[in-house]
Amino acid sequence: MARPKSPFVWILLAVGGACALCCTGTLGLMALGLFAGDDSATPGAPGAVPRGHGDPGEPGGFAFDAPQGWKTQADGRFILEWDERGDTLGVEALRLPAVPGLDDAEGKLARMWQERVGADWNDVKPNPLVMRRFMANGARAFFTAAVVRAKNVDRSFRVSLYLVESGDRLEPLVFIQSFMSPPGSAGEHMSASFSWNTSYARVEEALKGVRGSPVGLPLVDDPEVVGHFIHSNGTTAQWVNTFTGSTTMTAVSYSAEYTFSPGHIFQYKYAGASGQVGAMKFGSEDDQGTWSVKHDVLTVAGAKRTRRFLIIGAARTPEGKRTLYLMPEHPGWSLAPGAIGQNGELYVAAD
Repeated sequence: MARPKSPFVWILLAVGGACALCCTGTLGLMALGLFAGDDSATPGAPGAVPRGHGDPGEPGGFAFDAPQGWKTQADGRFILEWDERGDTLGVEALRLPAVPGLDDAEGKLARMWQERVGADWNDVKPNPLVMRRFMANGARAFFTAAVVRAKNVDRSFRVSLYLVESGDRLEPLVFIQSFMSPPGSAGEHMSASFSWNTSYARVEEALKGVRGSPVGLPLVDDPEVVGHFIHSNGTTAQWVNTFTGSTTMTAVSYSAEYTFSPGHIFQYKYAGASGQVGAMKFGSEDDQGTWSVKHDVLTVAGAKRTRRFLIIGAARTPEGKRTLYLMPEHPGWSLAPGAIGQNGELYVAAD
């Protein structure tokens, strides 16, 4: 099967001229260098050509070693394609120009997402949820991802944008997951939605080859954890008796609150309700104890039980409120899209 056309034509703006780097198609345009400023003044900046393989000797210690089997393109991209039960799945990766400074990484990522990705794709939501993680050698990275639509073809792609801390700058990496069914196949959009977790495994393989610096910084600082945070959720369903026409409604709702003090003491409150409206059952729980953060795990050791959370974010809402994005401990701790969507809990500061 012929390879689907790439969703980007990357145009790199450089001092003294512009260099157009074409992929295998023209589904979008992205102006690079928007945040890089004068690349010549940035240590380790890429200049007028996207870089491919890095090596540990690069200034700032950044490196990206693509896994075996990925094809290296002349313009610095890496591409992997494979057949999955008759469908073609693919992942592309490339580096963008470095962004000077480590400050406000979440803000820089959000702006880059909106101004670069949002300009060239449909269905790009503003104010993306920025997440955090460690790279292979313990350097920090900030990232976001979403399913978007190509502007001139009716196809979906999943785009991930990473900013990796490296010396005195942030190194951007873009991963593009693609899906294509054979001509004439029905339900391609639905099939594509089921493919993201499959192709995301290849993204994780590539991320094992990413290294940055500095190494050893915490994923979140203690002051980011301190505060009063609330997570709540709820759903309702309405039922119709086809014989009598009568309706009933059932609902499930709950809220969980954590108050983390500067002295590493926490208080926890939970309240929930479920059942048929008008005859719902209610429950509550409370606990207190100590909290600590080690690597990317938040542990709350209470008098009644100990809970552990994988930390996957500490961004701010569009209204400016602090958040903690946590994934409760379970057997399949994973940053795959489905795992985050199913298990991630966004706690928003109440103060």
